[in-house]
Amino acid sequence: MLKKNALIVLEAPWELREGDQNVVSVLPFFHGLEKLSGDFDLFHSKFYEAKSFGMALDELTKLDYERYYIYVACHGSGRRLHNINLSTVFRLINHKGQSRNVVGVIFGACLIGRNIPAFQVYTEASSIVWKFGYKCIVNWLEGTLLDLKIFQALLKAEDEDFTSAKNLISIFKDALAVYDPQGSIGWELKKEKDDKGVVHYTEIPTKLAKSLTLVVQPKGQGHKANNYSDKLFEPA
Repeated sequence: MLKKNALIVLEAPWELREGDQNVVSVLPFFHGLEKLSGDFDLFHSKFYEAKSFGMALDELTKLDYERYYIYVACHGSGRRLHNINLSTVFRLINHKGQSRNVVGVIFGACLIGRNIPAFQVYTEASSIVWKFGYKCIVNWLEGTLLDLKIFQALLKAEDEDFTSAKNLISIFKDALAVYDPQGSIGWELKKEKDDKGVVHYTEIPTKLAKSLTLVVQPKGQGHKANNYSDKLFEPA
């Protein structure tokens, strides 16, 4: 018997250290969440480029779950996830959303959350309810743990929550309540030249409250995709 929710993890090689042989993975952390919560089925695949991303997405969404959640875990920069254009990833996920009820997507990738207009445009072109990402260069472990916390909360959402931006924002806020909005989960790189013209990069910590992107488009006729990033740590 199928559970109500399926969580699809699509992950690219991290190469976090030389010779890691592709062993670093978010999967063990999500196995832990699966055992802890027990209210969803977990599916995982590696991807290497756009073709394998699309193939993995197709293979892991063959069953007709009531709701699908997608987690894209990889390096990010500018408008690229791993070596794929962000628009390509959006289109592939949106296309899948035409045949499966994809309700939420987290991009566990650096800097992708800066593309807020693209988040909004591609959300409005779909039936997907929410998308979440990072504006900063995020620490791998801290980012993974925050993503787990969000999925743990959102996987408990009820049907009526997906028709209300207020309800969804409240769930996100509850998930993030254990975090200090003035704390840091990552950094930006500041480029400077010294007296000899040599370029140096300095890591500037970014406040968590300024590091997250959340776009929500509730289900139902007439709803638009809006940026609610500044609401995540807003006092009740």
